[in-house]
Amino acid sequence: MKKSTTGLLLGSALVVGLAGCATPNTTPSSDRPWYQQPVTCGIAGSLIGGSIGYATSGSSDEEEGAATGAVAGAAIGALLCADRTPAPVAEPEPMPEPEPEPEPVPDFEPVTLSSEVNFAFDSDALTPAAESTLDEVARRLREHTDVRIRIEGHTDSVGSAQYNQGLSERRANSVRTYLESQGVAGDRMIAVGYGLERPVASNDTDEGRALNRRVEIDRQ
Repeated sequence: MKKSTTGLLLGSALVVGLAGCATPNTTPSSDRPWYQQPVTCGIAGSLIGGSIGYATSGSSDEEEGAATGAVAGAAIGALLCADRTPAPVAEPEPMPEPEPEPEPVPDFEPVTLSSEVNFAFDSDALTPAAESTLDEVARRLREHTDVRIRIEGHTDSVGSAQYNQGLSERRANSVRTYLESQGVAGDRMIAVGYGLERPVASNDTDEGRALNRRVEIDRQ
């Protein structure tokens, strides 16, 4: 093979190899190694292709050998330039957040005020002992503003039903008024008197009648 023909062959292979590796963006890729840059791959493919063309051509088939080398150079250059970066693995969908548990219902223990300790005799006036107990009730109600209460007044069976009804109502309202004075909103409380209608013990004994004379505070 003539030297000029050999040069032409290598030159053709170089051009074809570079063309095979050409990309729209000619700027070297910063995230790929130097040996996978398009220019490097093109040169390497061209040289290899040129060598193949030189080796496979004779003096009588220079053009055919050149074509073979050019095609081989382009293919080799493309192989060298191929992006072998692994495809990104799709990240799993985040697990849905669990539903928040509902807020526990504020606890409110019922309170019973006995008449003997918490009210003056035959009166709706609160004693200091009653006010001390109601101060604690008011504190709990201020902490749990969604709690509504029912204040019930009760009496024993001594005296007329009408009198006992009025006394039970006055005592229930006395408790409600005191709790309001301690910062509990009035619309959170209901005061009602039942007189002698709802005894919790027998009215035939002193002990039973004492249990029946009471004011009860509970949730609505």
